[in-house]
Amino acid sequence: MSVHRADVAQAGVSRFYKRPAERPFTRAERGHVTLIFGSLSTAHDRLLKATLQGLGYRADHLATPTRRDFQTGREYCTAGQCNPVYFVTGALINYLTRLRDEEGVAPERIVADYVFVTVGSCGPCRFGMYEAQYRAALHKAGFDGFRVITFDKKAGGDGHDPGAVGDGFETNLRLYRALLNGLFAADVLNAVFHQMRPYAVDSESVDAVLEECLTECETILRDKSYEAHPGWMTRLLRPLTPLGSAEDLAQFLGQLRDSDYVRMLSRCRSIIERNIKVDRLRAKPVVKITGEFWAQTTEGDGNFRMFQFLESEGAEVRVEPIAAWIDYMRHNLHGVARDRRVVAVDRIPAGPLQPLRRLGAWTRFLFQDRLLRLTGWLMHREYDRLRAAIGGTVPPLTGQLQLERIGNPYYHSRIMGGEGYLEIAKNIHAFHHRQAHMTLSLKPFGCMPSTQSDGAQAAVLSRYPEMNFLPIETAGDGELNAYSRVQMSLSEAKTQSRDELRQALHECNLSLETVQAYVVRHPHLGDPFHPIPEHPGVIGRGANFIRHVARLMARDPGWKEQQRVNTGILADKA
Repeated sequence: MSVHRADVAQAGVSRFYKRPAERPFTRAERGHVTLIFGSLSTAHDRLLKATLQGLGYRADHLATPTRRDFQTGREYCTAGQCNPVYFVTGALINYLTRLRDEEGVAPERIVADYVFVTVGSCGPCRFGMYEAQYRAALHKAGFDGFRVITFDKKAGGDGHDPGAVGDGFETNLRLYRALLNGLFAADVLNAVFHQMRPYAVDSESVDAVLEECLTECETILRDKSYEAHPGWMTRLLRPLTPLGSAEDLAQFLGQLRDSDYVRMLSRCRSIIERNIKVDRLRAKPVVKITGEFWAQTTEGDGNFRMFQFLESEGAEVRVEPIAAWIDYMRHNLHGVARDRRVVAVDRIPAGPLQPLRRLGAWTRFLFQDRLLRLTGWLMHREYDRLRAAIGGTVPPLTGQLQLERIGNPYYHSRIMGGEGYLEIAKNIHAFHHRQAHMTLSLKPFGCMPSTQSDGAQAAVLSRYPEMNFLPIETAGDGELNAYSRVQMSLSEAKTQSRDELRQALHECNLSLETVQAYVVRHPHLGDPFHPIPEHPGVIGRGANFIRHVARLMARDPGWKEQQRVNTGILADKA
């Protein structure tokens, strides 16, 4: 006997879920509605906030989530979520609670005048459910109707009305270009300061210099004009772009000629050079960070403040740029387009028009393929320009095709979710190219894609048993256990870095005191941006620096003469 849906619903036996309609964010609200976002690293959050303000939005970012935020998130979210949900939800609820209780903003004004902006996703992880968790927790916390806007909903890719979020966001190339430039600038700033901090002569001054750099960048981004072209350029390009937007093409051309970000980071370089000197004659193990996107980026209790802990233990931290993850997503689009092209061509029915239809399918694929390749080239070009502007010491982005080929034997490149093959590929690439003494993979407790990667890492470690790889699952507690495990693996990395330093002195027939004396006589060697060539097979910055100084000594006639004089004086005294 069949049961009609209406009869079932009327009987109260079952209810069919329907996603609640979101109140849209409109253009008219831009002047009084504040966009809240977070939480990445401090540099990323601050530069994104300044970028949005420069684009004409009111914006604010969440503070770096703490354990208290985690506890708040656990109180209001359902059980079984991964800890980024708990940390971010708790930070958002505590932010709104402070507005209500400390600043006296009425709850109805908070719901009307604030919007949380995040990114959405899908795939075999809980990331796609974050949005629903935020709304449910906000409802329980007394902020029913608070708006949560995800960028992916703007396109309507999940079946929802693309206009449901309103026209307050101009999700066009102008917005994406500005946000990506801000993210890339934060990437290279983070990398530079992680490189310098372990070797700084005055370590206490580093944070003050970083603050000065971030303040300078915020001022520039807020005051910058994001119109990449005069109006006449769009009118000129319009007849030349029958297949696309003249505005988008003008934005693309504007990016090629935009030098504001380069000048911004050049100013940061000047600030750093004036205030920081480094002593590279220190044996510091290099620790490469990989893992789940949020856990490897945040700087607070969400990953046990791991970067700060590693540096306190004497390590140099090599963080992963967000640009690499963005490039990974772009590369995935390329692969999906390639797969769909094969299926689309094979499914074209036989008939007199089959050759023309196949030609059309191939033409569409080639256009999409070249567009994605062009986008990848532009990303790498802009990242390299920013690297060069701040001294050129930050490593370039590794090509995604290379990483895919490295990781694919252990983790198939079409398995989506999280960082996919990246966790495997980054580890192998760092090992082969001698980029780190140790790789530390940070991930939330129970993260499914990262758990899959850990299973595949067993095969990697059996192939490369000398690899120093450690996975750490982060949660709201377990901090001491994580630190203990890191210390055990770090002790091996420390031994390797000290051995490299001693071997460099032995091979160059130098003492540490002799190298130090040469550095004192040549102060430019204490410049944090002085280029240090990498010796094949050597990881440590100190060991590479000693070999570099040895070559400078060999080519320095003044130093050779001074050494001969010193040798003669010692012989006379003897």
